[in-house]
Amino acid sequence: MRISNRFIGSFKGALFILAVAAVLATLFYTDMLVGEMRANSRKLATLKVERLKQLFEWGNDLALQEYLSELSSKDFPLIVADSTGVPTSWSGLPELDSLPYGLAQIEADAYQREWLKQGNQPVLLEIPEHHMKFYYYYGDTPQITKLKILPWIEVMVLGGLVLIGYLGFVSIKKGEERSVWVGMARETAHQLGTPLTSLYGWIELLGERPADPALRAEIERDLERLKTVAERFNQIGSSAPLTLRPLEPAIAEAAAYIRRRIPQSVGAAVTIETELEAGLSAKYNPTLFGWVLENLLKNAVEAMKGQTGKVEVKGYVRRNGIVLDVTDNGSGIPRRRWKDIFRPGYTTKARGWGLGLSLTRRIVEDLHRGKIFVAESSEGKGTTIRVVLPSA
Repeated sequence: MRISNRFIGSFKGALFILAVAAVLATLFYTDMLVGEMRANSRKLATLKVERLKQLFEWGNDLALQEYLSELSSKDFPLIVADSTGVPTSWSGLPELDSLPYGLAQIEADAYQREWLKQGNQPVLLEIPEHHMKFYYYYGDTPQITKLKILPWIEVMVLGGLVLIGYLGFVSIKKGEERSVWVGMARETAHQLGTPLTSLYGWIELLGERPADPALRAEIERDLERLKTVAERFNQIGSSAPLTLRPLEPAIAEAAAYIRRRIPQSVGAAVTIETELEAGLSAKYNPTLFGWVLENLLKNAVEAMKGQTGKVEVKGYVRRNGIVLDVTDNGSGIPRRRWKDIFRPGYTTKARGWGLGLSLTRRIVEDLHRGKIFVAESSEGKGTTIRVVLPSA
């Protein structure tokens, strides 16, 4: 799985939008529930006051006393204020019971103002014949109080989950980057090591046969290879120029290079065959696309695992672009691993770093605006890797 900087930005933006949407939805729903519960509390308080008024009017002192006792043990705080709004008694506020009456009145008055701000308007109890006029102020029930805290708990939990997800994502990205850098260093050493080793051998032979023209040709070829390697690493991180040219020379050169390495690679007879439509051309960078072809052919040869086999390169034109198929009859790839093989760090080789195909994918998709994928593979039967380049 490749993770680009653009995708990271999109991912962080999506996380932020998702978190904000969840918070707003939670706040809205909770506020709606609180509003409904406060409306129910007002209805309940109004009914209780109306009942109290009826008992006063009936003059049933025993029933009135019992109801007042019941009213003082209800499930929401209550303050009774006189006609001027001065609190005279309260219930459901145990913190006021231990205070001196005057100080408790001041605290009760603060509660009244707070409840008014919350939208809890007092219920009027007025009995003219008894010259009574009181206001019953009521606060939120314990359930409403807890419900008001719930959104902030959810915000913290959601924020924690988003943070954990983001940190995990960043950790994966950093691990991938470390793998790429280590793999790049390894790939650089490998790319440079092959021609350098050959040069050391040619230098020794040169002392024995200084005038041999064949040695000069081999040294020049290895020097050219070093130049090609340097150009590849120079262009891989930049916008490489693409030019319209035939594909056959690049494929032939890559095939010839891999054929020379087959004896050292697998120690068995592996043939490389090409079949291209006449005049097949595309816009590509020969230095970097040659690297793509070499990586695909090398992996195809190594898929034989020391057995005799055949690698075929087919090129043809389709409506969606120029298609190159590299097919081997090697060990094959399990279906669940078809995408993994292009991920940096993924390898099945004991000494591999899993960078070859990830670089290949970058060259094809990012630099050539093409596509590369496993077109077909069966375990024990072989694999076809398909490269699609845009039509010229």
